[in-house]
Amino acid sequence: MQPIAPILRWAFILSVVVSSALADDTSLSKLERSYWLHASLASLPQRGYWGIDFPPAAKPSETEIQNAARLLCGDYAASRLYLIYHNELSLADAEQVFTSWRRHCPQEVEIVPTLVLRAYDKQKSEVFSADDLGRLAGFFKRAINPARIAVYDVYAGRDQGSGLATLSREFPAGIIRVGAQPDETIASPFVSAVQDTWSAFCHGKTNDDWQQPGFGGQTLRKWVEKRNTGQQTVVWDLIVVAWDYAATKRGEYPGYDDARKNMPLPAGRNALAAQEILRSAKRDVLAGFSGDLFILHVNSRSAPHDGSVGAFYETLKRGEAYRGYYVAPLNEVTVLFRELKQNRLSKPVVAP
Repeated sequence: MQPIAPILRWAFILSVVVSSALADDTSLSKLERSYWLHASLASLPQRGYWGIDFPPAAKPSETEIQNAARLLCGDYAASRLYLIYHNELSLADAEQVFTSWRRHCPQEVEIVPTLVLRAYDKQKSEVFSADDLGRLAGFFKRAINPARIAVYDVYAGRDQGSGLATLSREFPAGIIRVGAQPDETIASPFVSAVQDTWSAFCHGKTNDDWQQPGFGGQTLRKWVEKRNTGQQTVVWDLIVVAWDYAATKRGEYPGYDDARKNMPLPAGRNALAAQEILRSAKRDVLAGFSGDLFILHVNSRSAPHDGSVGAFYETLKRGEAYRGYYVAPLNEVTVLFRELKQNRLSKPVVAP
């Protein structure tokens, strides 16, 4: 028998785990397959993220959005896109950009506008005025998604300010928390969460290390068990960018997060982690899987990796499949998403 590529081997192995883990009446194709990234596809989207005094980002062209939508909804097999916006474009430009995304994505692919309400400066500045947020909410309900909106924050439990109440009034049954941290309580007005999994997925230089007591596999299992006790549905983040494994013996956290040094997640790790989630998560809590393409872009654009020309958002805008430094774990995620979309229950062709 000819050997198959590691990415495909892990996809086949995962398919069998999925078939045994999910109940007979649960369709794999109904699990969420989502990505989070900027609607603006801006190379360096600083205004509204690191503070409010940065210049606006360049508006993407219609062709660039069309190229990105084709890849994300096609080869990358998304069923939902969380499109991040934090005032890096003017409101008028943002409305045109979101309209373009809706035009170029298939109708069955849901677009969820995903707002950053507080910047990451020392002042924790509110990104939008009340009037601006009211205008945005009305536009999103009319033109993009009448049922759901999301709030993005990678810090746990921050006060989101008065803007959250505005969104709650406009979307009383549909606010999603994107970037939720493992120790964060997901409570009203949030009805579901996309959970960060970075430290659990990364912890372990080899997959054997990852499965040992005290390493990432055990941590992930504890996180899933904790979410099983809640009422909100959870989408679990699959990982492409890992931390620097060169600094420790067995892949422990090196003590820093450095885009110049961060490495690709080890081969097969996403499949192992997805196995654990599918095996441990309650069926009425598990909503699916997601991928953080914002962090992929930030790390890929560093000079030691792909640089500004080869960075992930740039490849999307050109309509080119990403083939840079982090391609192997990204391909694992997209293979998994295609398998789920096809509701496939393949048998393994090689031993694990």
